[in-house]
Amino acid sequence: MCDRVAAALKTRAGEWVDGRELAAVGGYAAYRTRISDLRRRPYYMDIRNKVSTRLVDGVRITDSFYRY
Repeated sequence: MCDRVAAALKTRAGEWVDGRELAAVGGYAAYRTRISDLRRRPYYMDIRNKVSTRLVDGVRITDSFYRY
């Protein structure tokens, strides 16, 4: 699964990719672990993260984005 997430990020290098897109590739509950793994050996990928929040019908929604 790490290879699939790595490929998705490399395809869009330099762009912020919505975490939901990566979840579809790397597994909903595991994509953040895959990204953590990609930052270490043997991949050593420099993956950045940014988080934004928004209100939808009074509920705070957090969105995560990743960039390679």
